[in-house]
Amino acid sequence: MDTTCLTAIIPVFNEEEVFGDLVARLRDVLPTLGFERVEVLFVDDGSRDRTRELVSEVANQPQENGLFFRGVFLTRNFGHQAAVSVGLAHAQGSVVCVMDADLQDPPEVLADLVAALADGADVAFAVRRQRKESWVKRLAYDSFYRLLFVISSIEIPRDSGDFCCMRRNVVDAMLQLPERNRFIRGLRAWVGFRQVGVPYERQARAAGETKYSWRKLFQLAYDGLFSFSNLPVKLMQFLGFVVSIGSMAVALFYLGWFLIRPEQFPAGTGWTTSIISLWFLSGVQMLFLGLLGEYVFRTFDESRRRPTALVARIVEQSVESET
Repeated sequence: MDTTCLTAIIPVFNEEEVFGDLVARLRDVLPTLGFERVEVLFVDDGSRDRTRELVSEVANQPQENGLFFRGVFLTRNFGHQAAVSVGLAHAQGSVVCVMDADLQDPPEVLADLVAALADGADVAFAVRRQRKESWVKRLAYDSFYRLLFVISSIEIPRDSGDFCCMRRNVVDAMLQLPERNRFIRGLRAWVGFRQVGVPYERQARAAGETKYSWRKLFQLAYDGLFSFSNLPVKLMQFLGFVVSIGSMAVALFYLGWFLIRPEQFPAGTGWTTSIISLWFLSGVQMLFLGLLGEYVFRTFDESRRRPTALVARIVEQSVESET
């Protein structure tokens, strides 16, 4: 394993309450990992508190023990996955790690991830053994990961997030993927290479409030399901076939009834059945059109070739460059 440089990508968004503890623990852990140089790349995703100031302050400090900090500031809030993508594009290390800023991903686990790379893995991803969150969120996460594992066209490891370490060749392969709606853990699985899981216990937030609202979590799940599965289209085909066969069967039943026992045929009735059938089929059609529309919009969105995010400026070692 090339130990020239390690890059730790950390997206930050309104993390002023936890930032000091994060930097302190990074200073304790990163110099012990055996790399000649270690860069910490903070990607600020449009923070509205003092996070940007804190990132600038630490990025302007001189290098110490081969450890230095860089700040990449986005023009607005583009989302966690976009921030990680920008970090991957700016990372310089021969080994690149991705972790969250809230200390739910303990920096101390990086030693185990790097050790897995040293043993021959190309990707070492952290696998959560336990979450210290509400049972509602644990149930939602567990349900999503198991659903994604079942329906995905590739094998995306269960109970693993973006917390990982990767060799340079894996990062370069991921940067070749052009899609705009990015689901990082899915892209990481798609590129292949030798990937191993490293179990760890996910901690509670060290301070502050979670930046992943239910809406953002739903959007992340939505991107994962639509980006790595064609199950919705297959389900539409299957249900369309079932409804069509069922309709023909009902039609043949009533036709046979009319031909065999015309005197018992319930003429003039069936209004309720007709209305229910009409509403049911209309709902199915609208659902299917919505699913197809989602794929069409994503195709249109990708065809515009807009960048994942825009960088306002980069700060590093007393040098600030406008972009």
